[in-house]
Amino acid sequence: MARTQPRRTQEERSAETRRLLLEATLDSLIEIGYANSSTQRIVERAGVTRGAQIHHYPSKQALVVAATEHLFQGFVDEVAPLAAAMRENELTLDGFVERMWEKFFAGRFFYASLELIVAARSDPALKDQLIPLIRRLHRGLDDIWYRYFRGTDISPARVDTLLNMTLCLFRGMAVQAVLREDPAYYRELLDAWKEILSRMVTEQREAGTVTTQ
Repeated sequence: MARTQPRRTQEERSAETRRLLLEATLDSLIEIGYANSSTQRIVERAGVTRGAQIHHYPSKQALVVAATEHLFQGFVDEVAPLAAAMRENELTLDGFVERMWEKFFAGRFFYASLELIVAARSDPALKDQLIPLIRRLHRGLDDIWYRYFRGTDISPARVDTLLNMTLCLFRGMAVQAVLREDPAYYRELLDAWKEILSRMVTEQREAGTVTTQ
């Protein structure tokens, strides 16, 4: 006789409903944009009831803010193992930058973020809710980046500069890619930055201010 699956608890059902709503919100942001992402469309995409949506996230803004937190945490969780591998010499600095770019650009992270940035520009209430999440994201990325340089003599300010220059390059490339589809062009830019970044670290190591072992 076939075994019956154990019934899920109320908390498990609620967690699954929240997950479906957050994933549907992100997919909607990417596919049709913030302005067109009504709660009704998100509910239909998620396959849940309107009542369930209101119970967990009573407004579109609440949905979007929660989905943003979900998106940002997921990105940090994906990047963290890369920094650990780099610290253990299982991944080079070039490899780390390459993998970060793949996760930043190839996945949902950037385009969902872009929609949110544009929306927040003209929606002060949304902006106020997103700013703490963005700060938390950067603290998470800072911690991951610092793990590689921990135990070296490179200054925290220098480490912070290298990270933010990398992220600014990523954002610029990804925004440009919206209107310019040219993989070879972005490959050239990425390779050039990896060379510059490696040179900057190497110069400090040769000057006796940093070691990467």
